[in-house]
Amino acid sequence: MRLGMKSGLLVGLCLVGLQVQVGAVQSYASEVTSEQQPQITENQSNYEQEKQEALTAGYTLEQFEAIMAIPDFASDSTAQVFSATTRAAATDQQKVVNMAQAQVGKPFGWGAVGPNAFDASGLVQYVFKNAVNMSVPAPTTSQERVSRDVSMNALQPGDLLFWGNKGNSTNVAIYIDNGQYIHSPGPGQTVKVGQIAWYRPDFAKRVLTDTPKKRPSIDGQQANERYVFRLYNGYEGNHHYTQDLGEATNLQNVGWNYEGVGWAAPTTGDTVYRLYNPNNGRHFYTLSASERDWLVTVGWKSEGVSWNSGGSVPVYRVYNPNATGSQDSHVYTTNAGEKNNLVRLGWRDEGTAWYAVRSLQ
Repeated sequence: MRLGMKSGLLVGLCLVGLQVQVGAVQSYASEVTSEQQPQITENQSNYEQEKQEALTAGYTLEQFEAIMAIPDFASDSTAQVFSATTRAAATDQQKVVNMAQAQVGKPFGWGAVGPNAFDASGLVQYVFKNAVNMSVPAPTTSQERVSRDVSMNALQPGDLLFWGNKGNSTNVAIYIDNGQYIHSPGPGQTVKVGQIAWYRPDFAKRVLTDTPKKRPSIDGQQANERYVFRLYNGYEGNHHYTQDLGEATNLQNVGWNYEGVGWAAPTTGDTVYRLYNPNNGRHFYTLSASERDWLVTVGWKSEGVSWNSGGSVPVYRVYNPNATGSQDSHVYTTNAGEKNNLVRLGWRDEGTAWYAVRSLQ
């Protein structure tokens, strides 16, 4: 009997303690809920409002949810802008790129077709109509049907990039070259320049007529120099530099974008070495034999001599501390403006890598 009384007392004390704890938790939860409720309610209200506007504009719920999930990257400030002189004699591709660039910074709007706001397909529709007087219907699924398939490894400026499945795409962008595109992503964002390496599309289409590619060539190369060709793989986000005409041509044939002659190297002078990282596909170039030897000890492969250093034109080396996978860890350029743009984006200026006879970019 005494044991039962003790047990009952213990149970009673436990229940009282539990009630006190539950009350405290409920009180705390009430305080937290009270503080967070306005923000939660506001966010939910904004989401529901965006959804209603999207459905009213003709989007499906699936498309709406996909658009709301598009990441918000800062616009890429390194995008090429054609000069006024170039615009005067621009090709259709350049006209489309120029018109798209002129819309950067304008806000997103569900079903908006410009000129002050755009959704993704509305931007495409506006740009092609005002740049080359071409009628491209909206939405994105209709834009798929008026264009033809093109490989992601053979993109040209003016091509359309799509996200989602064919026949049910959710976003579209205008390719502008060098692995970059312009699009109007979604609510709270503006028309901006993005990179394939940041946010990869699922397939591509071509609206404009194919234009002949600029091919690697040694035309104009002088007797005391060797051209160093510069190529870019927009899908992987990396550059390659070579003085081998055959290598440059082969890379272009498999989808790399030929960016022209980066600089002219002397036929004699200090040796610039080339190394390859088999783990991520990156190449690295250095004038330093000790740097070459150290990289070999950590797994890089020495590929011999790339070219020579000598002359009065500095070739700058900038480092990307945020590179992942095969993305550029370094870029080499004689263009001080390009170097400074990369530094503003967070790259590190590593000074002059070597010297060239002249710059041709």
